[in-house]
Amino acid sequence: MLTRMGLRISAAEWAELVAEWEKGGRSAASFAAEHGIAESSLRWWKTELARRARKEAPRRSPGPRRGAPVALARVVRQGEGADRPERTPKAISVVVGRARVVVEAGFDGKLLREVIEALGGPR
Repeated sequence: MLTRMGLRISAAEWAELVAEWEKGGRSAASFAAEHGIAESSLRWWKTELARRARKEAPRRSPGPRRGAPVALARVVRQGEGADRPERTPKAISVVVGRARVVVEAGFDGKLLREVIEALGGPR
């Protein structure tokens, strides 16, 4: 349930809004702005209501599976840890999906970007 100007909007109210939007032939952006709702919410509810009408199971987020390992990284700014050089890593690992890329000092930034893109990482 989302809010419109601080008020909760039920699924039934979303159904009315979506029907009004579809009947009127206006763009989602202008309809949403006029009604004080997010365009993305309007579009999501259109899809959600259609899914409910087909009696499909709720869709899950495409995010990581529950229980899947999460790769963490520690960012070290230049100059940090200078008093303990023996603890400064000589290389870091970058995890993209199931691949692990080891990056050593003096790496080629352009090549690293190309490798990450080839592995399906950020573009």
